[in-house]
Amino acid sequence: MTDFLSRYRLPLFLLLAGLVLSVLAAFESLENSQRRYDQQLSRLADRAALSVENKFALQSAVLRGGAALFRASDRVTATDFRRYVERQNLARFNPGILGVGFSVYAQSPGEANRLASAYRQGETFRALWPEGEREGYSIITFLEPGNERNEAALAFDMMSEDNRRAAMERARKSGEVALSHKIELVQEIDEDKQAGFLLYMPVTQPLQGRERFIGWVYSPLRAGDLFSTITDEPLYEDVEIGVYDGPVSAETLLYGERDAAERAFAETRELSIGGQTLTIRVAATRAFHTPDPKIGALVVFCIGLALTLLVVLLTFQQQLARLRIEREVEARTHDLQEANDQLIAEAAARAEAEDQIRQLQKMEAIGQLSGGIAHDFNNMLAIITGNLDMARQIDDPDKQRKALSRAMMGAEKAAELTQRLLAFSRRQTLMPETVDCNRLVGEMSELLRRTLGEQIELKTVMAGDLWPVVADPSQLENAIVNLAVNARDAMPEGGRLTIETGNARLDGSHAAAEDIPAGDFVLIAISDTGTGMSPEVQAKAVDPFFTTKEVGKGTGLGLSQVFGFLKQSDGHFAIYSEEGEGTTIKLYLPRAIGEGLEDRRVSAGESDHLPMAQPGETVLVVEDEAAVRETSVNALEALGYAVIEAKNGEEALERLGSDCGVDLVFTDVVMPQMDGRRLADAVAERCPGMPVLFTTGFTRDAIVHNERLDEGVALLAKPFSLSRLAQAVRERLDGATDQDRAP
Repeated sequence: MTDFLSRYRLPLFLLLAGLVLSVLAAFESLENSQRRYDQQLSRLADRAALSVENKFALQSAVLRGGAALFRASDRVTATDFRRYVERQNLARFNPGILGVGFSVYAQSPGEANRLASAYRQGETFRALWPEGEREGYSIITFLEPGNERNEAALAFDMMSEDNRRAAMERARKSGEVALSHKIELVQEIDEDKQAGFLLYMPVTQPLQGRERFIGWVYSPLRAGDLFSTITDEPLYEDVEIGVYDGPVSAETLLYGERDAAERAFAETRELSIGGQTLTIRVAATRAFHTPDPKIGALVVFCIGLALTLLVVLLTFQQQLARLRIEREVEARTHDLQEANDQLIAEAAARAEAEDQIRQLQKMEAIGQLSGGIAHDFNNMLAIITGNLDMARQIDDPDKQRKALSRAMMGAEKAAELTQRLLAFSRRQTLMPETVDCNRLVGEMSELLRRTLGEQIELKTVMAGDLWPVVADPSQLENAIVNLAVNARDAMPEGGRLTIETGNARLDGSHAAAEDIPAGDFVLIAISDTGTGMSPEVQAKAVDPFFTTKEVGKGTGLGLSQVFGFLKQSDGHFAIYSEEGEGTTIKLYLPRAIGEGLEDRRVSAGESDHLPMAQPGETVLVVEDEAAVRETSVNALEALGYAVIEAKNGEEALERLGSDCGVDLVFTDVVMPQMDGRRLADAVAERCPGMPVLFTTGFTRDAIVHNERLDEGVALLAKPFSLSRLAQAVRERLDGATDQDRAP
């Protein structure tokens, strides 16, 4: 048995696969047929709903014309009204509409009878019925065409019944057509009774510049006669149509078979007509599913099975032929074994070659580092040997001293380079000293321009009155160079690198949230317009040996070295990046405290006097990062502001609404889909004069010159302290208030 299965496994596999595919094809055929019937039923439901909607739209237009007739004349006679209704030709264009009537409105039965008699030009007219005390009366004065059913309704007070009254009041308040719920019409005077409903249109007349309400034009509708004109079409021969006054139930049924609601295969459509909801339900009968989808699926299965058996038979014959030549194959097994051994040997050789390539790549990386070091050392040695040789060959003592001085300068530069190499390998003890960051960045500018190349535009923005810092200058230079080189690699097509300096104070609340020391710091921000980093890359950016560069393009030690240097120097390191937008890396170095300098360090529990919110002031916070948004909301609420939050620009516009019920919009600049600039434009268009305060992790100079914001906008850089936030919000609100008060 095992030998049989082994030899004929292919035909058996094909038989099994054919059976499975035949079953799947049958199910697919069944689903396609069912889907086709679903689509057909859906189209019938759409068509039926459209037909119902058109019938009501046509009759609504007739009622609006009737209302216009009464507005055009102070006294419409029965003859005028009859002529108007006859011109509508209801029996032809909208069968099922019993007619068009006019019901005058009055405050008392006597007034109602008097007004109806006046419209009827004094002819004998039936008194208002039924009798009773009510808040307002509406007597049916005209109802055309004249027939036995319509005459039975004349003088009926439609406000005597709650359903009719509710629809009439709704029409009067809205000034538009209103539909009643399911009722029994007054015209149902014989055994052929049908469910009905009424369509009302309020009538007003101009009087001394004001609109005077005089009553309603209306139409009584018999549901059976009205909707049967739809179901009589051949298109609906295999379906049952039900019309319901609201949700589908036996109580709300206006037209159709009662058991049709129990049919599972159906489509429903809801229509809003005159303030009421009509439900159209189109249910399939047994004849609708012709031909039966199951029969089609069975045919597909049989065809698939037949094809499978044919393929299995042909495969079985081929298998027999294969067995005949199997002995010949065995004769060549030895040759194939030798070929296989050769392939194994080649694979081993290839693996060894790949190891060599990886080793070469490592050596290439080391070579690139060594080449750069050698280049700088050769430059230093050229200065040293050239000047020493010059000093040896000339006799002028002054020129000899200058040459020796230049040679000594080259030796000192070489010593500095050696110290930087030791710092890179973390073999050197930090030697902190007081450093002027403006001077350090300025001295490095020319070196950085040569390092970055012509495709990168370098810009430096120095803050005035910059505090001195306590740091190892060589390590700080190395950190700036590392970050500049990383920024260059992130801009392969060129771009702009901006280095900015500034004073920063981290208060207790912000420091506690970031787990960093509080106090005065000097900020050095390096911003690029490169590819940016994803959140996943940002999370691992400072991990040792983590790199996104290709093999041989970087060791992954740069950011970890910068991070370690700053932590060792009691500083802080922050990354703000958006994919496709660029990256800003901020270095916070502690301010040097010495003689003549006030110690501005603060404790975690210390806080300044903060400008608080005025009563009733509300701020809309827009930020795509949930954690940052939560921090901003909590801070503003602590300052006494009412806060509305949104995670993007579209949600912010929804929360803002049409009434502009906020005093300030506080938004991030870089957000997906709608950025802060476009959100501000939309807010200005909707709410002119609304103040907007921007915030971003990018530096202000980088953002402005990236053309993200216009000159003079209010911008609060991240991270911000509670005091800076309070001051920025207060200044923006007070500035907007002063501008509103200005002449």
